[in-house]
Amino acid sequence: MNQFIQRIANHIANEIFIKGLANSKTFQKFAVHTDRHITKLKKEGVETLNTHIDELHKQATKAAFSTSTKGGAAAGNNGAGMVPPTKPLEGVAGFFSALGKVIRRDLGMGK
Repeated sequence: MNQFIQRIANHIANEIFIKGLANSKTFQKFAVHTDRHITKLKKEGVETLNTHIDELHKQATKAAFSTSTKGGAAAGNNGAGMVPPTKPLEGVAGFFSALGKVIRRDLGMGK
């Protein structure tokens, strides 16, 4: 009996809430604005990722086909423009940095 009443209350609340949002001009504007913003961010993220991949490919090709036999990546030079990995940030800054990376990944924005 308790579940039945709970289901009825949920159904009525959902109907009122959903119909209220569907008829709300403010909510509709918010939804359209949010969709445009997320679409723009995804597009920019893909373009940035493609640019980085192209640059890495150029560097790798240049290093692989380098005619010099000394001082290359095999000698520990890391190639042109490449740097060793850095230690992640610690504390609150590290937390927010990692959180941002996870959110960007979840939104499909690369990195």
